[in-house]
Amino acid sequence: MPVGRDDPGRWRRRAVTLPGAFTLAALLVATLPLTLPLLALRDALARRRLAWTRALAYVAWYALCECAGITAALVAWLLRPVLGPSRYVAFHYAMQRAWIAALTGGMLRAFSMRLEVEGADATTEGPFLALVRHSSTADVLLPIAVIGIPRRMRPRYVLKAENRWDPCLDVVGHRLPNAFIRRGGGAQEAARVGGLADGLGPRDFVVIYPEGTRFSSGKLAARVAELAQRDDPLLPLARALTSTLPPRPGAVLELLERAAGVDVVFLAHVGLDGVRTFDDVFSGALIGARVQVGLWRIPARELPTDASDRASWLFEQWVRVDQWVAARVRSTSPPR
Repeated sequence: MPVGRDDPGRWRRRAVTLPGAFTLAALLVATLPLTLPLLALRDALARRRLAWTRALAYVAWYALCECAGITAALVAWLLRPVLGPSRYVAFHYAMQRAWIAALTGGMLRAFSMRLEVEGADATTEGPFLALVRHSSTADVLLPIAVIGIPRRMRPRYVLKAENRWDPCLDVVGHRLPNAFIRRGGGAQEAARVGGLADGLGPRDFVVIYPEGTRFSSGKLAARVAELAQRDDPLLPLARALTSTLPPRPGAVLELLERAAGVDVVFLAHVGLDGVRTFDDVFSGALIGARVQVGLWRIPARELPTDASDRASWLFEQWVRVDQWVAARVRSTSPPR
């Protein structure tokens, strides 16, 4: 996807993030022989189940994965004339799967976590639109971890523009059909999202987070109040939610319009809720967590054709997501 007009400041940003990633990785790895024993002692004295030790080890692993991804992206760029367009894109999808597999596997091992998937048969074939619950910085990994890798499918992500500060995600993400969206972009950004539905093949799926931001009880109250202020007919459905935010339908409706005849898959999950920011990795919230993922598929023939009916349908389905989450959220709380 071309990025020139969409991202004019990319080279200034990358001048900071690319060397910064290698510098951070070098510092972390060089100091691990000193910092890990010190943190292990601190954790032992505080009886924190090695929370800081595990977190530092994972941050170091994350930094190394960033450097590996950036290096692989450079190699791909150098080999582009030899690879040709189709193999160039295929190389990046393979690199993306390897990167996510490394990050997810490292997280599961470092924090003694479990990943369980219900309804995996819903993703046996594409194309489809994947509507994903958003509760954590880590849930960007889940669509590829539970769909892209086991099915060898190719995701097209809708992501917030701030994610471009992750250098590997920035470089590789802009070489694949993804949309980095600015907050408050309105109809123009919704149209860019809709463009991801063009040319979907049997191995493709589009990933979007309808809530638009990570869940919190304060955000839920604010979103419901916003709907109440304008006397939105969807308010009763929004008030039924307890564990998710009411979806913002604009971009989703644009996708449904552009991807006529394409099924919709819902991806609900629990277990990552304690990690809303990168700092939360050090809190110990992930240790022993049981991450449960639920998938279900709605055939295109069951989707309403009218835009207003589709908005109601989306909220009704999101109530189902919310109920799935609420029924499991307590059972995934790790022991303290």
